[in-house]
Amino acid sequence: MSTDLTALTTAAERWDGMAAEFAKQEKAYRRDVHGITIAPSWRGMSAEAAHGRFGVTLTEFQYAQTEAKAIASLLRDAHAQFTELKGRLMAARKEAAAAGMRVSDSGRVSADPARVKEADESAVRSWQDRIDAAVRAVTDADTGVEVALKAAVVDADPLVGGRGFNGRAVGDVEKYEALAAEGALRKLSRGGHLSRRQLAELERVFRDNSGDEAFSRTLLDDLGPAGTITLTNELNDLIHARGGPGAGTYATIESGLANTLATATRDTHSAWYRHWRAAMRHAGVEHHATDAQGVRLDKAVGYQSLVTLMSKGHGYAPAMLEDLTDDMIAAERSDPGIWRLKGEYSGKRGGWFANDPVDGALGIMSRDPGTAAHYLSSDARMKYLMKERDWNVVLHEHEGATVSTYAAGLDGDDRAGFGRALQAATTGIDPSDKHARYVAHTGQNEAVFKSAVGYLADSGDKFPPSLRQPVASILVNHGAVVHASMSEVDISKSPLDQGQLFEVAKQVSKDKDAYGTLNGGLNQAMVADIHDDHSESAGSLRRAGRTVGFLEEARIQSQGDPQTAEFEAKPLFDKAISYIPVASSDVQAGFDYVTGKWLEDEQERLDAKQTADNVQAYSDRNQQLVALAREWSKVHRTATDPHFDPETEVSRSAGDGLDHAAGVSGVMAK
Repeated sequence: MSTDLTALTTAAERWDGMAAEFAKQEKAYRRDVHGITIAPSWRGMSAEAAHGRFGVTLTEFQYAQTEAKAIASLLRDAHAQFTELKGRLMAARKEAAAAGMRVSDSGRVSADPARVKEADESAVRSWQDRIDAAVRAVTDADTGVEVALKAAVVDADPLVGGRGFNGRAVGDVEKYEALAAEGALRKLSRGGHLSRRQLAELERVFRDNSGDEAFSRTLLDDLGPAGTITLTNELNDLIHARGGPGAGTYATIESGLANTLATATRDTHSAWYRHWRAAMRHAGVEHHATDAQGVRLDKAVGYQSLVTLMSKGHGYAPAMLEDLTDDMIAAERSDPGIWRLKGEYSGKRGGWFANDPVDGALGIMSRDPGTAAHYLSSDARMKYLMKERDWNVVLHEHEGATVSTYAAGLDGDDRAGFGRALQAATTGIDPSDKHARYVAHTGQNEAVFKSAVGYLADSGDKFPPSLRQPVASILVNHGAVVHASMSEVDISKSPLDQGQLFEVAKQVSKDKDAYGTLNGGLNQAMVADIHDDHSESAGSLRRAGRTVGFLEEARIQSQGDPQTAEFEAKPLFDKAISYIPVASSDVQAGFDYVTGKWLEDEQERLDAKQTADNVQAYSDRNQQLVALAREWSKVHRTATDPHFDPETEVSRSAGDGLDHAAGVSGVMAK
């Protein structure tokens, strides 16, 4: 903290001065020494020998300038890094003090008794972690500068036996770190053993530089696309196939490599990116031997390993994700079944490997909802993924009397990535973000939503079971328009095609948890509509009843007699809460009340094993409908018609909704 960093820039100026002096000496040497070997007064073998010797010395004068300028640049690079990192450390210490902490000269954090009455250990640990990270960043940068300075003065020219100046010296610290790391990584990819010190240096270099473009591109240039895939496979073999105490270290290195890839490919308009993409098109379809697949007598395809690597990183450019997914789709169109490997690749044991790289890339894309929305807004892409693609990406073994055979089938995590991408594209929410909240929809969100409803409705009973839960969350997220559509009497005025919406709701309802998400979540839309309706009419009450009836008919057609439907006391709609729009406290209270009554309904329904034949009786005593009626009465206190019974009206509307939904579906109402 007390070091005068201006000494670095002062030294850099001296090194530039040294380069200038060498330039003068080069000029004099070229004129007064080297020049005489080409003058007409000196001929013969001695002149030729002298010319060669003097030429080496002349080159060394030039190399000396290169090396001196490179060291000057490295020192300025070091000054810039140290100044920035020192500033971060000072800022962290200042903010810690403002938060009631004391930071000692050795970097130890403690609560300031003069500022804080009772120490919060978690807060102290949090500030200590931040200070430690800031100090470590300085140490990492310092080590990187040391690596660069040592490498910049090493001459590999065989003409002078390695004792001359470095004519290839460069003034970028990160490039030297990349070159140093590349040697260790190549050894690792060949199955070589790295010492603890070498592994720790790899961790450091990725921690310090994976966000630097020069480092990232230098490293990937040296490895090449095929080398990157080979290294990834070796890392995953060390982590998942061989295991052991060092698996965590290799996982950290793999994450660093993934982030390096993200940085290198960030500028998708660069010549570097175009070259990398073209080379990856070849490496991505080649087969590579690995331990993980070797036990199944199989080989991984390059793109599978690449997407496995990418799943460990973050910050990928939107265009890169789209380009990569398009390239993989082109590969599977050209070679159907290219991804098929033997056995399952899902769950804790196999789920780490992206055996379906297209689905894996879509899963990565879901972390950036804007990218997912842009990608799936293409009807050609949506049509391919929804209707045309063969999702049978694994080979299941079938044992026969004399020989075992393999048949293509779905993987255990079928469409997991596509489901997340659909959620992100239609809702604007990253499904992996545990703290995400509802966001306003963009035009693309709404367009992808309508497109998805259309394609899913067309699939009918071929509706992928793995998409039921994601689609339920999507419908809840678009609850207002779904409620408006389900409750609309005039089909021509419905925001969504009611026939398509009914088919999707029916297919979703085949999964009890997805049905719970859908029905429970739409309670919020119905209650919000009631609170937003400031008219004297009972329109919002009738709309709520019709939506409940619409949903009930969808479940009846999906499951047959309600007695066959198992029910969990706490369905999964509470896990989809982030997809529901934020509501006022009154709406939230009403939502909780109606949902509670609906839960009681479901349990009573299961206990009574009610059949579809007496569904109207169910509607008459439906606590969900009663709760909606009471919520409407509470909000619309001005309704003074003594002959108007909200409970009777909502029950009648639910029956209308049942009949209307049955008509929309083409099934005779019961």
